[in-house]
Amino acid sequence: MNIDTTTIQRLRDALLEGGRPAPGEPPAGDPVISSRERAALARFTPFAEIMYLMMMIDERADIAEVDAIRGAMRILTNGLLEDAVLDDIFLRCRDNASEFGVESCLQEIGARLSANRQDRETAFSLAAAVALADKHLLAAESSLMTSIAQWCGVSDKRAGVLLEQL
Repeated sequence: MNIDTTTIQRLRDALLEGGRPAPGEPPAGDPVISSRERAALARFTPFAEIMYLMMMIDERADIAEVDAIRGAMRILTNGLLEDAVLDDIFLRCRDNASEFGVESCLQEIGARLSANRQDRETAFSLAAAVALADKHLLAAESSLMTSIAQWCGVSDKRAGVLLEQL
């Protein structure tokens, strides 16, 4: 599966730009979650989890990949969730992947996204952008993209369209 397309490169670049800390931005503190933030968290956690799994498939968190995920979450939530909330998602996802394995996590995420085709396709596209965030596609990332497509119900044909469409 060739995910290194112009569309995914543009998505990657937009996510990287949106995820970089602003100059002088203070580090995130302990998050205080409002009911509105809690709803956004419930809605967008599966996207963060699938991107996190892509980032960690090579067992290291590249700064470009972290920036891409933060950018995606800022865009998806319109900046509603603080970085500390995302850090909590990362920790929970890391623990789940360690305990249950990546495929089990993908199965669970796919089940949460199964009701909405657009969500499944968005998760697939975001994972592709994270895979290319460091401008290198590793074999493990390519293999994980195939698994993500399967668990999210994205056919090979549709994956090709998503990776090429503007």
